[in-house]
Amino acid sequence: LTTIIFLFISFTKSFGEENVFTINNVKVKGTIDLNFSRDKYLNRAFLNSFNILMNRILLTRDLEKVEDIKLKQIKTLISSFQILEESYRKGEYRTNIKIFYNELKIKNFLRDKNISFSKPDNISAVFYPVLYINDEIQNFNENFFYKNWTKVEIKNELINFVLPLEDLEDVSQIAKMKNKIEEINVDALVNKYDIKNYVFALMDYQNGKLNIYFKTNFNNKKMSKNIFYEVKNINDELILNFILKDLKIKITDLWKEENLINLLMPLSIRVKYQHANLRNLDKLRNTFYKISIIDNYTLEEFNINNSFFKIYYYGDPKKLKSELSKFGYQLENVQGHWQLYLNE
Repeated sequence: LTTIIFLFISFTKSFGEENVFTINNVKVKGTIDLNFSRDKYLNRAFLNSFNILMNRILLTRDLEKVEDIKLKQIKTLISSFQILEESYRKGEYRTNIKIFYNELKIKNFLRDKNISFSKPDNISAVFYPVLYINDEIQNFNENFFYKNWTKVEIKNELINFVLPLEDLEDVSQIAKMKNKIEEINVDALVNKYDIKNYVFALMDYQNGKLNIYFKTNFNNKKMSKNIFYEVKNINDELILNFILKDLKIKITDLWKEENLINLLMPLSIRVKYQHANLRNLDKLRNTFYKISIIDNYTLEEFNINNSFFKIYYYGDPKKLKSELSKFGYQLENVQGHWQLYLNE
């Protein structure tokens, strides 16, 4: 028993395979000729995978800060890779690779560059686009953004957008509220789809400008934003596709911002945990390993009924609470003291 307790006294988090960022299905291909080199295509896969990873965890504005990284440095951030498929057929080389990045090294790399990263979950959200052209509201079958929203893809889609059905009563209500859109009850419009997350976009085209006012609700946090684009011809699909893709990226960035982790400002929290046996402690330790925002932790006190942990983590208590809940734990503040419970 003394030996087991000793193992719990102090931990610095180590990142095994389950705690690395994994980029799956990185595919590259090329012609097999006299200058063929397998390493060349593996290196290309490493470069592509790093680009995928950065697009997944960084805000768009921060991507340029990592553009100058060299292949040699990328390789130092990789724990391992696995070749899932490989073929040499008809003069063409093809490979499909799974690449495991070391999360601790990625964090240190981003910390050195003063960049916060995001670890958002994949979510579903209703996308409700309303388009006015010269003060005339467009039906969904005339609305370019409605018809093409799910067709245009961006890197690392994090949001599964659900498009609404056209409802004449909803359209009438929106038309009445056009000039006081801040007051519109978007929840009433989207509740029928049984999805709480939404993006409501009012798009108004006049005099060569497309003004877009949108209201979002991600995990019960609501916000609004207004942007505009210069559009000489509202029927120019090339420009409209660019706007649609840019709008999708901006909306995804809003979701990422809700999940930003500031690597320069780690926090600590002291938590009381009532355990039934040592297996409960071992399960909790494994859970701490799996939560990426937890940097390390220490067991400060231990008795037959309770253990007291000091947890060092990135983000805020709300995020830590959310991450713990995914593993069946409930973190609560009881009269100024944090307590952790295992949900039965």
